[in-house]
Amino acid sequence: MVAGMRNLRLVLSLVGISIFALLILDFGPGNWLSDLNFVGGSLNYLVMGLIFFITVYFVGSESLEYFRLPRFHFKTALALLIASVFVINEISNSDNLSSSAWRTTGGIIYLLAIGFGEEMLSRGFVFGALHKFGLWRAIFGSSFLFGLMHLNLYVGKYWDPWAAYWHVMDTFGFGIFVCALMIVTRSIWVVVIYHALKDWGVVFDKAQEPLVGRQDWDVSFWGGISSPLFGLALSIGFAALLLRLDRGGVPRWAARLAIKWKLVKPELGLVA
Repeated sequence: MVAGMRNLRLVLSLVGISIFALLILDFGPGNWLSDLNFVGGSLNYLVMGLIFFITVYFVGSESLEYFRLPRFHFKTALALLIASVFVINEISNSDNLSSSAWRTTGGIIYLLAIGFGEEMLSRGFVFGALHKFGLWRAIFGSSFLFGLMHLNLYVGKYWDPWAAYWHVMDTFGFGIFVCALMIVTRSIWVVVIYHALKDWGVVFDKAQEPLVGRQDWDVSFWGGISSPLFGLALSIGFAALLLRLDRGGVPRWAARLAIKWKLVKPELGLVA
């Protein structure tokens, strides 16, 4: 009973801390500045990131083991190869708008600030706080809370139930994959850069008109529910593959495919 109450208090505390982080973005010092070339937004994300960066060190979080440069290992190379496919897909599907050198530089700094701020909170602080409950609980818990934080984009007149659900599920899957990427590479800084690149369209895509009202009520219930599930399954699958490789060996299905495609010889014994 006592342990259950303690765990509940921890969860509620993490929810409260996440709300506090959102308040920094809405009312932080960057709001006092012009947002020309993303200056104000970058400052808010940097302030949020620094707060949780310092907090992680102050509390001695278990995630501190990832606050270092990536390890030099073939597993890191494989993880980066998989991540690069997602990044290339994101950038190639963006409009890649051309703009002035100052705006482009400001946009890149803004993307890095987003990656730094959100990763210090979600993978640095929240993942570290939940790690004592087990690796997969920490991965799913921190990723789901990360996804829920994006509901703030749909509060008020922009509320759209299906768009909000799709966004939460998409960011939930993103969080699961980047947790695995951080664990395999042994570096949260890899994830910060990956996060920045995955948000490429935020700066370099055409501005999207905000959703006003409930735009997607004509979506069927099953179509709405199932729409993000393939992407979520893909993220979980790649995360599971990377974590299995990190423990040693590969899943049997992956080993069979590698042998079938003659990527390896059967006698190498890939399966652990």
